[in-house]
Amino acid sequence: MVSRVATYTNHTLLSDLAIRNASRVTDLQNQASSGYKSRNYAGIADSTQRLLNLEGEYTRTEQYLRNTTQTKLRLQSMETAVDSMITVATQMKTLLIQASSNLQAADVNVRSQATQALEQIANLLNTNLDGRYLFSGGRSEQPAVDIEKMAAPDNYMSSSDNDLTNSTTLAGLSVTSGQLQIVSTDVNGNSVTSTVNYNAATDDIDDIMTAINSVTTNGAIASLRGLGGEGTTRLNIENVGNGSITITETGAGDFLTVLGMEKIPNPREDTDYYNGDQQVLDVRVDDRYNVSYGILGDNPAFQKLIQGLGIAAGTEDEDALVVAIGFVSQAIEDLPNVQGQIGLDIANIERFETRHEDFKVFAAQAISDIETVDVPLTLAELTQHETALQASFIAISRAADLSLANYLR
Repeated sequence: MVSRVATYTNHTLLSDLAIRNASRVTDLQNQASSGYKSRNYAGIADSTQRLLNLEGEYTRTEQYLRNTTQTKLRLQSMETAVDSMITVATQMKTLLIQASSNLQAADVNVRSQATQALEQIANLLNTNLDGRYLFSGGRSEQPAVDIEKMAAPDNYMSSSDNDLTNSTTLAGLSVTSGQLQIVSTDVNGNSVTSTVNYNAATDDIDDIMTAINSVTTNGAIASLRGLGGEGTTRLNIENVGNGSITITETGAGDFLTVLGMEKIPNPREDTDYYNGDQQVLDVRVDDRYNVSYGILGDNPAFQKLIQGLGIAAGTEDEDALVVAIGFVSQAIEDLPNVQGQIGLDIANIERFETRHEDFKVFAAQAISDIETVDVPLTLAELTQHETALQASFIAISRAADLSLANYLR
């Protein structure tokens, strides 16, 4: 058809409307088939920046949720481990009371039971999740505790009959001069032997301790302290590490006999068993917020439990078992506080986790609203535009047939 001056304007208008309608039909067909408003950002230019912002926030939120999920799993594992420690401690306290009150330590096999309990505590403190030892602080690549260092060191302790001081003289104790032979063996089986001479006429307890402690290669250390740090002050001569020690009289002296020295574990108040560090871990849970979390393996509650079990694992002495009960009882009182701290950390993590989950739902819906279409509604609109497009083609066809001759006919 050749457009004339008289029909040019109408023809151009109809053609333009048809082309735009055809373009809209194509867009609607693509949207209906893909479910998206556009295959690129240009198709949603007015919402592009908002979409990019939402997508960035959504990605960060997903990372925060991964952080909180991983951290919560670690804390829940620690909480379970502490709960198991409370169970072990409670069972051992019952056993220790039975053994000490009825003098039935041998009958209930308390030493073997305490040794097994120590092994259980070591396994719990060495709880591992995804290759991380949870109670090791920053040194999560290595076990938190060394079971070989948890047992109380071999220790000779004087009787409770004498409340000793540094200035207590050997003459006042009616000790006869002589010589001590000390054989110490480390955990690797290497042994050293040393001798300590004592003069009953001139020496006091401080002189004996100085003589023992000055021999740096003998693997032994002497100190004055009560059983478990309480009660009557006693002389303790113990292995420096966690090996064995044997002390004998090699002369005519009777130092060991008069002081009633016997092997009774009396663990030092230290945490040599702990292999971790003092770094408290933290996790980023929000743009401007980190949460510190976790409990270290040298926590005082763990230390008390290990001290009590260490004593019980090394002796059936009634006095020693009473002290062991005290340590274990203190641990039973303190461990729920440790568990409570872990629970607070979990609650703090969950607070951010809930917030991020809510935002994730909102952001996902907002992104969907920008990117996607309502397919049934789009199909309905497509039908309308296809009908309009067909009508445009009919109008253009009829306009082409318009002429003066046809008009006059």
